[in-house]
Parts: sequence; structure tokens; C-alpha cells
Amino acid sequence: MDNIILGLTHVFQPYNLLICTAGLFVGVLFGALPGFSATMGVAVFIPFSYVMEPEAAMLLLAGIYCGGVYGGSIPAVLIGIPGTPASVPTAMEGLPLTGRGDSGLALAMVTFASTVGGIASAFALLVGAPLLALIAMKVGAPEQMMIAIFGLSVVCTLSFDNLLKGLLVGFVSLLIATVGQDPILGFPRFTAEFYQLTGGVDVVPVLIGLFSLPEVLKMLEERESAQGDVSRVSKMVIHMKDLTSNIFNFIRSSVIGVIIGIIPAAGPDIASFFAYNEARKSSKHPEEYGNGSLEGIIASETANNAVTGGSLIPLLTLGIPGSAPAALFLGAMIIHGLRPGPLLFSQNAAEVYTLLVGFIVINIMMFFVGWLYCKVSGKILLIPKSVLSTSIVVLATVGAFSINKNMWDVLMMYIAGIVGYIMVKNDYPLSPVALALLLGKILEQGLSQTATLYSGKLLDVFDRPLFVIFLAFTLFSYVYPFIKNAKDKKKATAIKGG
Repeated sequence: MDNIILGLTHVFQPYNLLICTAGLFVGVLFGALPGFSATMGVAVFIPFSYVMEPEAAMLLLAGIYCGGVYGGSIPAVLIGIPGTPASVPTAMEGLPLTGRGDSGLALAMVTFASTVGGIASAFALLVGAPLLALIAMKVGAPEQMMIAIFGLSVVCTLSFDNLLKGLLVGFVSLLIATVGQDPILGFPRFTAEFYQLTGGVDVVPVLIGLFSLPEVLKMLEERESAQGDVSRVSKMVIHMKDLTSNIFNFIRSSVIGVIIGIIPAAGPDIASFFAYNEARKSSKHPEEYGNGSLEGIIASETANNAVTGGSLIPLLTLGIPGSAPAALFLGAMIIHGLRPGPLLFSQNAAEVYTLLVGFIVINIMMFFVGWLYCKVSGKILLIPKSVLSTSIVVLATVGAFSINKNMWDVLMMYIAGIVGYIMVKNDYPLSPVALALLLGKILEQGLSQTATLYSGKLLDVFDRPLFVIFLAFTLFSYVYPFIKNAKDKKKATAIKGG
């Protein structure tokens, strides 16, 4: 308790509060711009932290990290372009709400859900770091492989109305994810002698093109007279009934986000899809998903923001980063003389508990900073579509180029955009592409390592309790949509018969 009070004392110093606020503003901006990300924001501002005290430096990076994860949801809701891969499910539900004139409701719920997820992860980081770190130690290649397979079950849920097309898109996208170096042997595959593909297909440019250019092309298809027909962003309001009816959704999504966060190689994008899938499966109104479901937005945003604190749990206690931004945190901590591990909490209590308490304060502040950002960014809807579409293309191009500073990513972005437009016109779902590309490498690496570790004795993987648990979840996740569909048909038949 004394350490928590010490952390509170340091966090509420005016300078440190200013640093937290600045970090949040910068982070939300990085998250909101297509192609930019929380990882990029943390990386860019690590050099600025060199001249700061360790406490201030950690708070700055924490603010950028939390703000970056949240910021991707703003363009996802307003123009259907996820600022980060973690906001793809939010774009699927947010854009229909904006189209109906409920953009304010969507943005308000995004901000509230992000705050809830962030605070939940911050408390998990403060209270349960040593305990939850033990779970990370038990996760190996077999568990990572099964988590990836479990994640791919979302394709069945998202594409159940057109399962054949969804599975086809997912299968082809998994094949695309194998392009590049073999994860075990290291030789290049399916690169067609393009050296740029040696490292594989970069997911971020593909997702930028996939979810931005089809929207632009649809704008260009509209009548010229309709180009100026834009509506103002609706009043940002949160209805109490939406909160009370989603209490379990908030809790479940927060738990999913924290657990995914502590697993190395996972991240907010995977947590977002997992929580979205679970929310849809348990929903009393699954027909609303894809048409503007607040349940889906709450699940996605709560989970991806709950990853932030979770990813720092194995970092602080074991020195194992749970995400890319957490890996950058590791470098920044070492630069400032902080060595992650069991002794960190006793040898550097002031710095560590300033960060832990600061995470809670930052996520509370994020609600107000995010609300202000949403008010300003809502002016996007007042821009004529001819100007907006041009701006989107420019931002997407700059965002794709900024990732690796090469034109190859820009080319990949445009190719993905054209393919995405063709898919949309022919009723092929886009979400399985994002899911398969994000999980494909994790699946292949886990599968290869498991086959190597258990060569000739594959059944020994069933001696691993977490593997069995994830396997059970996976089987249930694949079978449940079919069971639910059969029950719905039986119920509909009974109603007609009655």
C-alpha cells in the first residue's frame, strides 16, 4: 500500500500530469492516422524520453501507447477506415451507425468502452501482475498454434450468412500469409523473385488499402449531386440502458483483452476479433452485427484497450514483452536503468509504481481527451465527399509509405484496395482477410515449432493443460455457429407451425 501511495504522489505532480496528457494527445493522433500506430508513436518518442526522469519517460510512453490503441477507432467510426488493425471490427459496426446519423452515439460508446478496457487492464497490471505472469510462462508453441486456430474460428461467425465465400477468402488469405521466409528453415517461399516479399506481406499496408480504397471508390460512384450531402455528427451521448445491458460484455471483453495481452506474440488486433466473436455468439440480436451493433463496438474496443496493461505484465515481472509497444518499453526501461524482472518491484519501487498507478490515471484521462478529439474529428463529416475521398487517398498513401519508407508498401496498398473493391462488389467479406493475415504467421510458426518439439510423439501435447483448454474452446467455437443456426431454424419452424 505504501508503494501505491508513493506512485500516486509522483503521478499527481503537475509536470507528470502534463506529460500524461501530452502523451495521450500524441498517441490518439498516431492511432487516428491510417498507417500510423501506437507502436510507431512509442518508437518515435523514445528519443525524447532520454532527457526525462525515468518516471516521466515511462508515463509519456504509456500515454502514447494507450492513446494510440484508442485512436484507431475514430476514423473507423466516421469513415470506415480503421486507424489500426485492432479497430477493424469497430469499423464494421461504426460506419453503419454513422450512415444512420448515429455517429455521436458510436463515438461516445467507443470512448467509454476504451476507457473501461484500459482501466480494467491497469488494475490487472497493478494488482495481478505476479500471478498473471505465471500464465505467460506456461504458453509455448502448442498454445500459440491453438490460439491462432481458435482465432480463425471467427471466420465462421463473421461469414455464416455466406460461409463458402468467407472460408474461401480466409483460405486464400492464409496462403498469402505464407509468402516470405520459412519460420524454421529461413528460405524464401512464393516470392516470385521479388526481394521485397522476403519478409512476407506486410499486414498494415494491405489493411489500409483493403478498408480505405473501396470506400473511396464507392464515393466516386455516387451521383455528383450527392457528393455534398453530408450530415453533422450527432450529439455524443451514452444511454444508461446500453451500459446496463452490456455489463457482462464489458467484463468478458476486459478479461479476454488482459489474457491476450499477457500472451507473447498476440496483441490488441487479435483480442479485438476474439471479443467481437464471443459477443456475437452470445448476443440476443446477432442479426444487428454488420449493420451497426453497439454490442460489437463495446466488445472490440474494450478488449483491444484491455491489452495495453496486460502486455506489460510479463514485461515487468519476467522481462518478456507481450506486444510490439511493450518490446519498445523494454528498450526504454533499460536505457533509463530499469531492469525488468522479479527484483524490479523492490529495487525500483518508485519508478514502477508510478507507472502502474499512472496507467490507471492515464486511462481515466483518456475518456476526456478522447471525447475532445471526437468532438473535433466529427467535423470530418462536414467535408464534401469529393474533398474527403481525395484526402483519404493521400492519407492512405502517406500512411502506407511511412511504415517502411518504401514505395513497395504503397503498391501493395493500392493492389489490396482494388482487390477489396472487387470483393465488396461481389459480396465477398473483407474481415477474413484481416484475420487470416494477422494470425497466419502465428499459426505457421506455432505449427512448425510444435512439430519440431514433438516429432514422433505428437500426442504428448495433450499433457499441456492450457493446450487442452484452448482446444476445447476452439472446437466449441467452430461448432457453435452451426448449432445455433439449427436451433434458430427449429424455433422459426415451431413459430410458423404454431
